[in-house]
Parts: sequence; structure tokens; C-alpha cells
Amino acid sequence: MSEIVDELNHTQLSDNWNSDSMNTPSTGDLQNIPAAHRLNGKNYLKWSQFVRTFLKGRGKISHLLGTGPKPGDPIFDAWDEADAMVMSWLWNSMVPEISDTCMFLPTVKEIWEAVEKTYSKVSDAAQIYEIKTKIAATKQGGRSVTEYANLLKILWQEMDYYQCFQMKCSTDAALMKRFVEKERIYEFLAGLNGVFDPIRVQVLGNEDLPSLDETIAAI
Repeated sequence: MSEIVDELNHTQLSDNWNSDSMNTPSTGDLQNIPAAHRLNGKNYLKWSQFVRTFLKGRGKISHLLGTGPKPGDPIFDAWDEADAMVMSWLWNSMVPEISDTCMFLPTVKEIWEAVEKTYSKVSDAAQIYEIKTKIAATKQGGRSVTEYANLLKILWQEMDYYQCFQMKCSTDAALMKRFVEKERIYEFLAGLNGVFDPIRVQVLGNEDLPSLDETIAAI
């Protein structure tokens, strides 16, 4: 049995613990993440998506969910060692002011839940206001149309996260979806450079506005 445990210590365990062998990344993989993705208290959405994807790609998502083996299981010790390694990855993906508050939590799951409770949707009104301000201030300028549209899409995705509407029926949901889409078409068109005025007038002159994707593609 000890030989099995030793072997597992040198492999990446998949979520269903099939002993799939993978290369173990170094602590620096999360330590060297872009500054925009390092948890600083205001970017939980980007940070959580980055970390979740990072760990899923390395067969470690079970540590966030706490679905690993229980004490007494032959592979628990190997899983517990891996949990400690993932804890260090999480600490290295945060600014010190935040990682210090998680330093004495005993498992990855407890760190993840504590951070989620503290920073996910914290101060929704302030976040929504900040995103709306960024959207209003976003102009094409020296960017290509694609770069400009992608920048807006990122802000819209963040807005969708913080401002989620619950509709009671599918008809209302469809109406709200179209209303939001029209608002985004206006925002996109408003920030375009003046050279696109003829196309802007043409789009707005339609009796029924095209979809957002069609609008972007028409520019």
C-alpha cells in the first residue's frame, strides 16, 4: 500500500481520482499571474475565473469543492499534501494584504469560501457604478474596431455578473435581453470615431435595430 501512496505523491490526481499522470506546475505559476488577475479586493470576478480555470486544467478543482477523499482513505495523505500545495498557489495569487487574512485557514476549500464570502459581489452598487462609468468613458480612439468592441464586451460581462435580472417568465426574459442588447448597441455606436458616422446613421435608421454582433460586424 505504501508503494501506491508513494506513486500517487508523484502524480496529479484527477477529479475522479483515476491516477492520471500530469506535470506539476511550480508555485510561481500563480505567483506570476498578471497584476489585473491578482486578487486585490476589487477584481474577484476575474481572479476567481482565472484560478478556477488554472486548477481545473491541472486536475485540482476538487480542492476548491472539497470533494477529495476523507481521512482514512488510502490516498488521503497524497490528496492532503496536494491541498497544501494548492493553498500556497492561492496565497501567491493574492496581494499580501489579502493572503495574510487567509494564512491560517486549514484547507483550500475554506480559503476559497472565505474569499468568496468577503469579495464576491462586495459593494454591488459601487461596482455597478464603477463599471457604468468605465463604459461611458470608453471610446474607440486609437484602437481598432475589434479592440474597442472587445474592451466593451469585457465591461459588459462584468456588468452581467453584478447586475443580474430575475425574470418571472420567458417572454419577460426575452424582452429584457433585447432591451439590454439595444442599450449596448447605443453604447458601442456612441464611442466610435467620427469616421464611422455614415454607418452609425445607417444602423440607427433601421426600423428594427440589428443584433449587437451584426452591428459590430457592420462597422
